[in-house]
Amino acid sequence: MARRRYRRRGRRSNRVYWIGAAGCAAVVLIAVVIAAVAGNASRADDVTAMGVGQTLQLPAEQPTALPTEIPPAATAEPTTQPTQAPTAQPTEEPAVQEASFEYLPVVKHGSTESKRIAITVDDCFQMENLKAIAMTAYNNGGKLTLFPIGQNVLRDGMSDILKVCVFDMGFEIENHTWSHARIFRLSEEEMAKEIWQQSAAVSAALGVNYQQHFFRLMGGDGEYDQRTHNYLKQLGYLAIADWSISGSDATMEQIKEALKPGAIYLFHTTDSDTAKLKEFIPYAVSQGYELVTLNELCGLEENATSDISTLETTMPEPQEYTVEYREQKKGDYSWSVVCIQQKLAELGYLDGHSKTATQGNPADGVYGDSTVEAIRKFQSDNGLPATGVADVETQTRLFGNA
Repeated sequence: MARRRYRRRGRRSNRVYWIGAAGCAAVVLIAVVIAAVAGNASRADDVTAMGVGQTLQLPAEQPTALPTEIPPAATAEPTTQPTQAPTAQPTEEPAVQEASFEYLPVVKHGSTESKRIAITVDDCFQMENLKAIAMTAYNNGGKLTLFPIGQNVLRDGMSDILKVCVFDMGFEIENHTWSHARIFRLSEEEMAKEIWQQSAAVSAALGVNYQQHFFRLMGGDGEYDQRTHNYLKQLGYLAIADWSISGSDATMEQIKEALKPGAIYLFHTTDSDTAKLKEFIPYAVSQGYELVTLNELCGLEENATSDISTLETTMPEPQEYTVEYREQKKGDYSWSVVCIQQKLAELGYLDGHSKTATQGNPADGVYGDSTVEAIRKFQSDNGLPATGVADVETQTRLFGNA
């Protein structure tokens, strides 16, 4: 597998003012105080405050099965020299990645062994709708997995909602970036901020250091972006969260037809999605399905918590890694395409392409017609098949040029 060594460029200060320099310490302190005061208070009052005049028992925990989507890390045992011809051993599942860089699993569905599904709710702009969706799930004995944008987490009133969801309802909160940015177009530092700032905001809102397991990119961007996977692993994440069906883009008939063991649904807090969920959640339960968190669906432990004082207040720097090329072709969009376009422009094959750039990048990251033609010309000039596809051999030659 062809590789090149990744080097970071032009580091700026890593201090992140995710709620403003003055507000950062204040919110953390407020969160700690609220957590301490609320620790001895009745959670029943909190649940009632979500908008329902009665308190229900939380659903009992259920055993979980480990799905194939998140296999345990395999460690090779040292071999000893046999004294006779070795006997055939039972074969195990092949390694997820043969390459030396290990990507996080991209989870599109969970275990199909039992009638369990996960409903995930992204963005969380509309707080009243979020409360209505949460209570619908709770009243039907179910749980949700929330993927709020970090900026929404710090809005007035959101902290109380999230605390009830996590500590009283057993819901799970995962990472959907700080600002809903297209990560594949961002610099390394900007990418890291989008991930870390959201995580820090969730911890501050909950009043505990909250370890998330799943990361969801905007629209599924960059599922195989090495920079993103590398930084997520550094922060303790376990998987990229995809989905089986987008309920936001489906009719109610399609949503019900997609009801299968292990399904992962994607919704938002829009009025339309709220109405869909008020109908679909009771329907799913009536069909014998249990609504569980992503952790439960994937056989993982719940997100760990620790004292807020253990929360890092400075963003960890992304660690270096060895780049391994993946084929890029027309229609792809990724950080790899950005790098290819930058190099093509540097070598004179993509003149003027920087005019279409997003802020901070000289390339747009979208593998369009101009990139296809530039790659073809580069391939022709370098004795390679002029396919217009940036395969491993082409990228090896491209980045080997001075």
